[in-house]
Amino acid sequence: MKKFKSFALMTLFVSTSLLTSCSSDSGSDDQGNEPSQGDYWPAAVGNQWVLNNGSDISMKIIGTEKIGQSTYYKFDKFLTPSSSDITGSATAWLKKTGGDYYIKLDDIVTNSGGISSKISGYEYTFFKDNLEVNGTWTGTYTQTTTIDIPGVPAIKMNVKYTGTILEKGATAVVKNVTYKDVIKFKLKLETSVEGKAAGTSEAEYWMSKDVGLVKFIFNKVASDLVSYKLN
Repeated sequence: MKKFKSFALMTLFVSTSLLTSCSSDSGSDDQGNEPSQGDYWPAAVGNQWVLNNGSDISMKIIGTEKIGQSTYYKFDKFLTPSSSDITGSATAWLKKTGGDYYIKLDDIVTNSGGISSKISGYEYTFFKDNLEVNGTWTGTYTQTTTIDIPGVPAIKMNVKYTGTILEKGATAVVKNVTYKDVIKFKLKLETSVEGKAAGTSEAEYWMSKDVGLVKFIFNKVASDLVSYKLN
């Protein structure tokens, strides 16, 4: 049982290692949907961003779907596993409302050593372009991991996230390209399982107005934008 529980914790951590981080959001957001100060993640079918952290990672919007009154934009690829021993895949979506940017992730299916598992999806507030420097947003969500082994119970992980605006209106040079109107922010995730702290992770993002994500830093490893195409 201890071995299976450790495996579950590893698969849970995969979902906190999203390329642009991070199912149903039960979190609070006291800022409201204030008007946007610009488009920091242009959303249209065919838009594509290629980042490099030693190898190229491509993200492309390949479709849309209406859910309730909101339009979600579907990515073809969005995450990388935190361990080479675990492979996983999930469908990721972007939604924009006012100055708020949301990421919705469908269920994540993983496999390690022939053992498969499923992590429930979630949705959370990824970014706010309408906050001033040092402005913050918070929320929580719960993920449930089920393992395809008879008798092994599901494991629930609670996640608290805190976003903080670090800089606005910045000029940033990435791969010898100068980007203006850049907002830099960090997103901190605090996880607990069965009421016990399970870990903390933090990532930094640079978003350029009318371009999108130009830099992502996680575990001191930077992923830099090398090319993009907007329709």
